[in-house]
Amino acid sequence: MIINEVIRQIQQAENIALITHVQPDGDAIGSCLALANFLDTLGKKVTLYCQDKVPPVLEFLRGHNRFIDSMKDNAVYDLSIAVDCSDEGRMGTCKPAFVAGKVTINIDHHVSNTFYADINLVDTSAAATGEIIFRIGMELIHNINKDAAEALYTAISTDTGSFSYGNTTSQSYRIAAQLVDCGVDIERITTILYKTNRIERIRLLGRALNSLALYENNKIAIIEITREDLNDTGAMESEIENMVNYAKNISGVEIGILIKETEDGTVKASFRSNGRIDVSKLAGRFGGGGHHAASGASLLMDINKAKEEILSAAREMIGA
Repeated sequence: MIINEVIRQIQQAENIALITHVQPDGDAIGSCLALANFLDTLGKKVTLYCQDKVPPVLEFLRGHNRFIDSMKDNAVYDLSIAVDCSDEGRMGTCKPAFVAGKVTINIDHHVSNTFYADINLVDTSAAATGEIIFRIGMELIHNINKDAAEALYTAISTDTGSFSYGNTTSQSYRIAAQLVDCGVDIERITTILYKTNRIERIRLLGRALNSLALYENNKIAIIEITREDLNDTGAMESEIENMVNYAKNISGVEIGILIKETEDGTVKASFRSNGRIDVSKLAGRFGGGGHHAASGASLLMDINKAKEEILSAAREMIGA
């Protein structure tokens, strides 16, 4: 089994790099921190990489400040592990740390994964990469401590929408139950992740909802967020997370879309569906990817042109 080879490589290595994707979410950060915790327990030297800052909402996780955004000079690693990265491009400025590994491992759950490493542990049946990391932890150290358990619970909870999305499985619940047995405080984590908002985010949400438009007999809903919206409200990009669900959750909507302008001039698009439409195919039209019900892509064009092209592609999918 591939997981056994992953365990063997981890046990043999001394100096290990962990790399996750740009604009990290709860699964990316939680999975990385949990795996780092396991490696710390084994006495390994661990360096964590992420191009972008950890979202403030995840700063309650122990070790969140361990991430660095570029490779140390002339660094070489016995083992480099990509966590929750569907392809090498998702590593951004941290890709050199991955390439610097004498052996490379890719641990992920995205259907769009490109199997780019020496060893590819890709389980598309997992609701979150955190579920795969949990299995590794049980093999490596057997007893998961509270810090790692909180990181893994966060990983799984965020990628399943607090266990409400269609990707949630009985395995997700079984793992969560074991994490609770390890000391996870569900009420505390749920409050931090889903029930605490800065006023700036609420103001941005108001603007986002005001931009909402419906198409194709209310089967497509699109929300737009501009740089002006972010600047005027004082909200952070990480606070846009999950706003796309307001589009998806409208009765009758089959594709919910959120498009946002980024600082570098690109447009990021998030796609959500309620099951019938495979939005990973929609994302793929623009060089992106993800899952059947949740995907994303980046477009090198202005927001108006991006909306026009995305809407055209979404209309084709609705008619398919």
